[in-house]
Amino acid sequence: MFDRIGITGTPATGKKTLAKNLSKATGFKVFNINRICVLEGAIIGRDDYGIVADINKLKKLISKKILSKNFILVGHLLPHVISSKNVDLVIVLRCNPYILEERLRKRGYPEKKVLMNVGAEILGNCYFEACKKFGLEKIHVIETSLKSPKEVLSDALDAINGVKRFNGFEIDWLQLVAEKGDLSRFFPVSYY
Repeated sequence: MFDRIGITGTPATGKKTLAKNLSKATGFKVFNINRICVLEGAIIGRDDYGIVADINKLKKLISKKILSKNFILVGHLLPHVISSKNVDLVIVLRCNPYILEERLRKRGYPEKKVLMNVGAEILGNCYFEACKKFGLEKIHVIETSLKSPKEVLSDALDAINGVKRFNGFEIDWLQLVAEKGDLSRFFPVSYY
């Protein structure tokens, strides 16, 4: 069983929900990277998309909080704030870009931020950052598009208990979007 868990993914893929449910199922303590960033003042400033984290300060703050085992560290900044040696398993949540777009709009994200986050998911940014930082052997991908929180939790528990792992190679949102002719929709010239 793995007892130092990281959860990452694009905003609105279900990270906080999984962390809360996983904590209830395992008793592990949850550390939310964004919450630590805001509450502890690890902020450099703001840009068009929101706050800009002070990564070096955040690393130090997190290293002081996760001194023991049995923790869940959650947030899209995960690969930037913890070393590979301090995490046993990294769960990367992925979501179909069309469903993710709906979720982000329901949250009231501005158009540019919707496109930025959907574009990041299409390109697999969080997935590739996690693979690069932690190595494929520590990665477990859960595709959350049509799964209930209970199903996502079940998949996560299977990975934590060593029952099954999914590396996520089969997920190719770029091909899906290209086949639908929506590349310019999600990556408009005006965005750049």
